[in-house]
Formats: sequence, structure tokens, C-alpha cells
Amino acid sequence: MRPLLKLYRFTLLTIFLIAGTSYSGHSQKMAVRLGDSNFRDYNYVLAIEYYEYAISHDSTNVHVIRRLAESNNNMGKTDQAEKWLRILVRRGLAESTDLYAFAQALKSNGKYDEAQKYMQEYADQRPDDGRIMMELSMLEYIQFLLRDSVKYSIRNVSTNTAGSDMGPAYYHDKLIFSSTSLGTGSQRKYSWNQLPYLDLYEADIAANGDLQNPKPFAPKLKTNLHDGPLVYDEKHDRIFFTRNNSVKGKMQKSKEGVVNLKTFFAKNGPDGWESDGALRFNSEDYSVGHPAIDSTGNVLYFASDMPGGYGGSDIYFSVYKDGQWSTPFNLGPKVNTEGNELFPFISHDGVLYFASNGHGGMGGLDIFFSVPENGVFNTIENMGSPINSSKDDFALCLDKSGLQGYFTSNRNSGKGDDDIYYMKIARIPVIIRGTILDRLSEEPIENAIVALVNSAGDTISSTLSRSNGAFEFEANKGENYVVAARKALHTRNEQAISTINVRPNQEIVKTIYLEDIVQEEEPAIAEQPAAPAEDQNYPEPLKIEEENGEQIQVLELEYINYDLDKWNIRADAAEIFDRLAGLMLEYPDLEIRLESHTDSRGGDDYNLLLSKRRARSAFEYLVSKGIEPTRIQYEGYGETRLLNKCANGVECTEAEHEVNRRTIVRVIRKGEFKRRGQRGIFYF
Repeated sequence: MRPLLKLYRFTLLTIFLIAGTSYSGHSQKMAVRLGDSNFRDYNYVLAIEYYEYAISHDSTNVHVIRRLAESNNNMGKTDQAEKWLRILVRRGLAESTDLYAFAQALKSNGKYDEAQKYMQEYADQRPDDGRIMMELSMLEYIQFLLRDSVKYSIRNVSTNTAGSDMGPAYYHDKLIFSSTSLGTGSQRKYSWNQLPYLDLYEADIAANGDLQNPKPFAPKLKTNLHDGPLVYDEKHDRIFFTRNNSVKGKMQKSKEGVVNLKTFFAKNGPDGWESDGALRFNSEDYSVGHPAIDSTGNVLYFASDMPGGYGGSDIYFSVYKDGQWSTPFNLGPKVNTEGNELFPFISHDGVLYFASNGHGGMGGLDIFFSVPENGVFNTIENMGSPINSSKDDFALCLDKSGLQGYFTSNRNSGKGDDDIYYMKIARIPVIIRGTILDRLSEEPIENAIVALVNSAGDTISSTLSRSNGAFEFEANKGENYVVAARKALHTRNEQAISTINVRPNQEIVKTIYLEDIVQEEEPAIAEQPAAPAEDQNYPEPLKIEEENGEQIQVLELEYINYDLDKWNIRADAAEIFDRLAGLMLEYPDLEIRLESHTDSRGGDDYNLLLSKRRARSAFEYLVSKGIEPTRIQYEGYGETRLLNKCANGVECTEAEHEVNRRTIVRVIRKGEFKRRGQRGIFYF
């Protein structure tokens, strides 16, 4: 902050204090007016100081309490926002919008139980708000997100400062980002948070993902206001970047007094990066920022609060054609909400990542992704923990493999205001599905043994083909596999499958043909010693799987269907669960795994929660039959793993939709199958 402004603030507050009791009413009103003026100009640091002075003289001023909560929340100080909103709630002065803000502050502070209570109060007052379905099921949803933590590893990078470091983007073998505090000397301060304005930097990427040797990037693009974030268009060797609306270094405000964002582009000339123009749909009256470009260089994504959107800020795209960028298209209500959608990123394989506070999540901004279906982003998924936290998590970027990258967060464990984190994805699920058929008749082959083998020759999982010849595996993106199939009196066959260039949750469908043979010569199998007496009556596994390096025997495999939008246990399902409960009571070392799925009708987030409720109802039913809760695991996947074509917007019959409303029940035993000792029956 400039010395003159500091002196002015100190002098004014001192005058208030010296004025004494007789002038306390006048000084309190003056402080409120000055606080409001700074609040309107987004000078939240000064606004808070004036409001705190005012509230010290009149603790009943609802307007000031509400503004203190909002100012602190806008600066990311959710603990202080909670403090002031709690005062309104305790005094019975909270309006419906205060209840929603209070619930969100509690969630950002990790107080999920209390947050759900006040979100319910808000829902009772505002049942028309489209966000409350997800928010009301917040606790269960967050527990689901926390279970995904093993998918990712993250690390705070070395270049982070005590200020704000954010907006990472790949540029050849380097990373570009914006920082407030890597520069030296006196810098102009941003009134919102009293940090210096953001400048662009580049850093080397170490082998372990850490960032090293930061230095200024593209000095010709630098202004004395915010510069960045940016995205590099490798296809056309150009840059799209965000900066504050200004002319010759002077801020330009909208009619409402807001300094909006604009998106510009630059070309790489002989003397470095030089500005080369601006998007034609930039405006003085709304922001166009956070650009992202697809791998073709012809589709530009960005965030904007232009009129006609669904909420505060929406994500749009524009197509480059005939030498210009088209009129922007809104991505629609599946992606955009009544809240804010920001910081889009489009991966090399076409997956959209973005930050949102309107889809429900762990608190503040969460990072979501959407895999396109026929070119449309219809299904939204939360990336879960530890990518997301109870604070703001945003601005993700990935390398070309899609298996590692960087994101920004202001979580409490960071070094400063916003920090950049390196992330590595341990597992991105890919579904391998197929059918085993007779080559001559093309009839399905039931009970063929099908194995999934990785590039090291290890069998990851095996299964038996169903009555229609179908099989299914969950594999990992970025690897090479072989699917091998065999059955007695048939030839053995296999197919190589690569998941390197596929998208998350994408399905790879294969048909494997087996041929009849007159007689199959089986290799001699050494006589195995008899198993202990207690093993002789073990049920024989249907298939063998692997979990964390340990064998899992699948003894029973059942499919339970549900009525539309219901999660109660039907009579036909109860019969199956009763039989499985009896089996578990007979063999105390057995466990049950429940995986619940929905059809595509209804919202994506709602379906995810519905599937959790279905799995939970099955869990509670089995517990009521005397099964220890520790022997039952359950999970809900919503509509992310449909068994047929019936995705969002596809017309299907009720029977076709019912196929997807299922809970898969696995009765399993851990450890190697003892009785036969013939590993070759299940593994190749």
C-alpha cells in the first residue's frame, strides 16, 4: 500500500478515536460509509478495518455484520466469515441468503455436520434453488469424495511464495504461472487483498515434478496490473492470456465501477512474445478470462459473466473459422450452474476440467471434469480428495499423457495465499468390456475363463463370461494389456489392448472368438497335497481378482435391480440377500462388496447420491440379518458406468434403462484358493 494511503487511513481512524464519546455516533456512521465505499471498490482490507471500527461502537448493526462476513469471505478468510454470520444466526437475524453463506463457510472450514443443518434450513426457505439437492446430501457425498484419495499424490512446489502463485500452464518443457511475490522492489498493490499485482513467470520442471529457477516470462506483455493466467497454443505457436482492462496502464471500469478481465493473444517474434490483438467479444461491461485451447488450436474455452448465462460466471467456447473467432457458445446447464464456473482446461484427449462452487463438493471451489459424449459435455464428476479440499481448488492443467500436472489451492497447508501443487494420478479407470463368441456359429460362449494381463505378464484380474458371453474389467489409463480367453474343447485366443490414449471412464469394447477343437491336450498338473479338513467344504470361486497385491476369490456374483428413483430393497432382491447372508453366516471369513449404479435419467450429481443410497440400503439390510458391518463394503457410481447406449439424451425403453439400475453384489474371500491349488484354472 502506498505510504500516503497508509497515513490517510491512520489519521482518519485516529480522528475517530480522539473524537470521544460525544461524537461516537457520527464517527460510527462515517466509518460505515467509508466501509461501504471501499467495499464497492473491492478494497476489502480497508473495508474490514472501517467496519470493525463501526461494529466496536454499535454491535447490533446487521448491515455491518453482513458486510464483514462477505468481505472476509471474498478474501478467503472463511473462519472470519463464519464468525460474523454465526452472530446473525444466533440472534435470529439471518436471512435465507445468510443461511446459505453460513453453510458454505462451515463447509469451507470442514464443519460438515453443522453445515448440513443450516443448508437444510436454507432449503426449507428456498426449495426452488437448484443447488440444494446436492448440498443436502453433502456429508455422504464428501465421504465418497474422500475415499478417492488414493488416486492422486500431490506436492507443494518449491517456487511458491508467501503471496499468491497460481494459474499454471505448460509451455514446451517449462511451466508458466502468475505470481504476486517473486519480484523484487516496490510494487503496486491490489486493493482487494493488498498483495502486489500478478506477473507472469516461467520455471523449469524437475524430474520429480518440482519447479525450479523461476524467472519473468514475456516481459513485453507485462503491465502494472494483473497479468495471467495464460494458455499456450502449440499448434499455432501463440499465446492467449488474461489481463485487467486498462489503457496505457490506467484501469478502465465498467458502468458499475468494476475493472473487468479481457483476453488477449500474442505471437512469438524475433524479440520474444509480443501482443497481437484481443478477442473481439471482450467487453468493458463483463469479464472474458481464463482461456484454454484444445489440441487442434481451433476451439477456445474461457470463463465469462456476460449476460445470458446460468449463474455468476459460466464457461463458454468459441471456434476459429474463416480467420476469426465465432460468437461464444455457452456450454449449457450440465456444466454451468447458479454459482461460478471458472478456469477451464481442455486436456490433450478432449476432457474438460474446470473449477466450480455450484456443483456441490468439499467447500469453496472444487475441480471437476467432464468426458465428452458425442462431442457434448453431459456428465460431470468431482475429482475428489486430495485434489479438492474444503478451501478453493482451481486452475488445473495436465501434460499430454493426462497422468500428471499442476493445480492451484489456498488450502491451509500451503506456503501462502494461493499455492501451486504438483499432482500425479495413480489411477484413471478405463472399462474393458467385450463378448466371447464361437467363431463359426457366432453364438455366445458361457463360462469361458477371461483374464486381464498387464505388460509385465502379471494377471490383474480374471472372470467367467456370462450367459450372453459378456465380460468386463476395470483397467487403468496409460497402460498396455492383453485380454486372454479359453474354455475346454476350444482354442485359446487373446487380444492386445492399449489404454494410453483413452479418456477417463472410457469403454473399450472387444469381441474374442474361440474355435471348437476335437480334443484339448491339457498339460499334466502335479498332484497337489490334500487341503486341511476345514478347507474341503469351501465353495469354489467363480473367478479370482486381485486387490492391492492380494488374491480375492469371488464366490457369488449377483445383480440387484431397483425401481426408478427408488432405493428400497424389492422382494426379489430380499430373497437374494437372504441367501447371501446365510452363506456369510456359515462362512465367517466371507465378505460382501456392493457396487450400486443408476440409469442416466435425472441429474448426474443426484444419480451419484441415489446410487450411494441404494448401496447403503443393501448394507443396512444385510446388517439387519446379523452380518457384521465390518464385513460389508459398499460404493455408488451413479450413471458413470452404463451397460448400454442409454446415456443422457438417448431415447431408451424402460427395460433398457432398468439394466443400468443395478447393484452388483460380490461375495468374496481374501487369500489364495486352497482346495484345488490349480492356479492355471484362473490364470494364464
